[in-house]
Amino acid sequence: MVEMPADWCAPLPAPEAVSPAEEFNQLEPLLNEPLKAGSSYFLINQRWYVEWLQWVGAPSVQSPQMRPADPPLDLDDLGESGWTLVDTPPTARRTRQRTGSWTKDRPGQIDNSPLLEENSSTAIKKTLDQLNDYRIISEGAWNLLFGWYGGGPPIKRRAITLPGGSVQVELFGLTLRALRSSEMTMPPYEVVESKSTTIGELKANLCSEMNVDASKVRIWDYFELKPFALLEGHLDATLESQRIMDQNYILLEEPLADGSWPMNAMNDSNDHQSQPEPAATSSGYPSYPTTSSDITSVGEPIQRGVVGLQNLGNTCFMNSSLQCLSNVPQLREYFLDGAYKETLNRTAHKTEGKLAESFADLLDMMWKPDTRKVAPRTFKWQVGQFAEQFSGYGQQDSMELIEYVLDGLKEDCNAVQGQKPYIELKEADGRPDEEVAAEALGAYHARSKSRVDDLFVGLFKSVVRCPDPECGRSSVTFDPFLSAKLSLSSSAEQRQMAVNLVVVRDSDSSGYQQVTVKVHKEASIKELIKAVAEEVGEGLKASNCILVEILQNKVYKYLEDQESVETIQSQDKLLLSEMPDARPFCKSGEQRWGLPSAHNSPDEEMGTDDQPSSSSSFGVVLYQRRAVMSSYSSFQYTRDVGVPLLMTIPKDATVRMLYKKVERDLQRLFDAEDAEWKIFKVSDSKYHCSSDEQLLDPESDQLLHPQGKESRLHFAIEWQASQEDELPDKLFQEPFSRSSSKVDGDVELVRLLQMFVQEERLSSEDAWYCNRCKEHKEAFKKLEFHHCPPVLVLQLKRFQYTRWSRERLNNPVAFPLENLDLSPYLTASAAKRSTVNPVYDLVAVSKHIGSLGGGHYVAFSRSSIDGAWYYFDDSTVRRCSEEDVASDKVGAYVLFYIRRDHRPEKFGGPS
Repeated sequence: MVEMPADWCAPLPAPEAVSPAEEFNQLEPLLNEPLKAGSSYFLINQRWYVEWLQWVGAPSVQSPQMRPADPPLDLDDLGESGWTLVDTPPTARRTRQRTGSWTKDRPGQIDNSPLLEENSSTAIKKTLDQLNDYRIISEGAWNLLFGWYGGGPPIKRRAITLPGGSVQVELFGLTLRALRSSEMTMPPYEVVESKSTTIGELKANLCSEMNVDASKVRIWDYFELKPFALLEGHLDATLESQRIMDQNYILLEEPLADGSWPMNAMNDSNDHQSQPEPAATSSGYPSYPTTSSDITSVGEPIQRGVVGLQNLGNTCFMNSSLQCLSNVPQLREYFLDGAYKETLNRTAHKTEGKLAESFADLLDMMWKPDTRKVAPRTFKWQVGQFAEQFSGYGQQDSMELIEYVLDGLKEDCNAVQGQKPYIELKEADGRPDEEVAAEALGAYHARSKSRVDDLFVGLFKSVVRCPDPECGRSSVTFDPFLSAKLSLSSSAEQRQMAVNLVVVRDSDSSGYQQVTVKVHKEASIKELIKAVAEEVGEGLKASNCILVEILQNKVYKYLEDQESVETIQSQDKLLLSEMPDARPFCKSGEQRWGLPSAHNSPDEEMGTDDQPSSSSSFGVVLYQRRAVMSSYSSFQYTRDVGVPLLMTIPKDATVRMLYKKVERDLQRLFDAEDAEWKIFKVSDSKYHCSSDEQLLDPESDQLLHPQGKESRLHFAIEWQASQEDELPDKLFQEPFSRSSSKVDGDVELVRLLQMFVQEERLSSEDAWYCNRCKEHKEAFKKLEFHHCPPVLVLQLKRFQYTRWSRERLNNPVAFPLENLDLSPYLTASAAKRSTVNPVYDLVAVSKHIGSLGGGHYVAFSRSSIDGAWYYFDDSTVRRCSEEDVASDKVGAYVLFYIRRDHRPEKFGGPS
């Protein structure tokens, strides 16, 4: 990890940048190198990285709304300018003029700040998503990009070998808190170590840092400030293998004056070091008894089984999932009474029955009458050994863990062991549903037969039909399921996306206007701008608008017309600025809106009546800041405020004319008649250092025209005030909507089930191959419930992911606590022949709180001991009401329902 000083300023890019083609040629082989354990890698902001891919014309960033990517250009294709290709005589190789990369501008400096925790130059946010937030590149690739573009800060990590043998870049180390037994009142010493660090290496590092003789101390796992396990016998073992968790306390025990050890005098009831030595396994890791690593806090619980689960470092998703599974009575009793051991499957892939044993041991601790809280260290470690995605400390999805655990328990308790038979299923081909369903269920049970299957596995009927009426082909199959995933909107609504943005008119005194429009997800930015113009009306012309993304009070990105709206994320701050001539901000006036008229109306605000605003204009970007005097010295620094201003002015405009234009805009937007401000010329709108700036004289008649082919200039408006309250209030108001999505009101769960069983048209990405037409078709598909399991798991699809974006849907869903009837969603044959009434009652809810990037998981569960509802938030538990559960319509994420014939007696009579 690389620490950077607090006053670090990003270095400038290399002065002589190579062409996009050469950048791509040099980077491509480095980007495709496989991970190598022990090597260093760097994280880079995914959004910046995509801008770079677009700049070099990489094919990987194609979208249907953008022109086909130019292939990487050969260096000998470049003209003298280094950027333009021309047609050559017929005898020479023909090349086409490069219309530019997919973005107009070369990316600015690398900006990794969105990846980092606040006030840190190395600690990354634990809520990051690799597909959307960052890209991992090799050290060689980073060195090239950093040399060309500068920026940062560098975020360096090391690749390690995981227990399963694969190699992974370790993003999050373990933050450990070390204490000396002779200085227990002193604050702990914090150190960050890799999971692969050995106990011996940790001891040596701590002793060196804390000035302790390593030969005279013993090292302890001091979990929760208690002497949990003596680690001296495991100096060659890794921290991970010893279940050392994030935020774990470590104790260096020093001998007393008489040479004895302080811990030996402690009460034997707290003496865990007497546990027998672990036996080695075939994997090379010690096999600990679960009771030696899962820790219980003894006390009287609110109710038996109503216990807290300690957060072991971003494990709220796991705790929420476990509380739901623990309160499914038939599942819990199957493991508590040991019935699972009758079919324990030691041949299960990877897990070898250990997941089931670990789950059973955890339930046993949670349901002891004197357990108040459990730290599920072994279960966390065990799951991480089998499923590497859960081995770290990043935030995960509770539904993914639920499905993984249920799948693993099914196989660990599978009565069908060893080699599984291969059974090729046949389509219905006109046969009755019952015959085809029984055939499908029999084939499934020939490979998987367990109590977990009996409880959770249901059967869908799937009908896919060709859209060509002359074909008439349809495919009918019956498919097992563990859960039903319910979309929160119809298929037509799913193809739409709501975009929130702020509009600034060129001559309107109303200031910032918040606008929300809905567009098709396959629409282009150009179509989005047109939709906004129609929504606003009042003479707003789409051709006079430019759309940008704002990040940290600066222009982060210009959204080009051919880009897909799917590149927009729900949390993006979008600014649409109207101006007399938007062409200087665009890639090409002809490409964007067609040829302009010869002359536009005069720009009276520029102080001249005879200067038309035409293609001779250039773009101006002005971001705003406030001059601040340090309270510790006479040093003055600046702080970014407000929203950047975008405008176009003639190329023969002077500094004086720029001041006049800015003055009128500030008065119009902020009522800034008496405020003092200055304008500085800066390098660009994203990044700057003080050496790049030039104060402009408001009385100067010097021309502002851009140098060379530059189409826009960047300035800073610096407000002069010793106190913030001396500046206009509107300057500090947040104009962007904080709502990630707007919803029309509650939707009933039964409505989601109705949409689930409605026939829908498949998209081109999910096209179905019709073996009669011999081609892929956007077919019609319909799902129905055929067999309803005793335990029904419903996932509300709150998280939407695309290639370009992700969002958390806040649609409120009203779900019943009693009497969820699936009869309307059954196949006709099942409704006619079923002997069990498919009516369900709610038993548990996994709830997600907050945003996509910074959420938290909790759970509601109904106890089968007393029938009451309880709320679980990691270590905190409390009794709650039915109204508390039902009212949480936005947080509800995974719903567990029990079929009425499995309803616990303590629930009482159904309502």
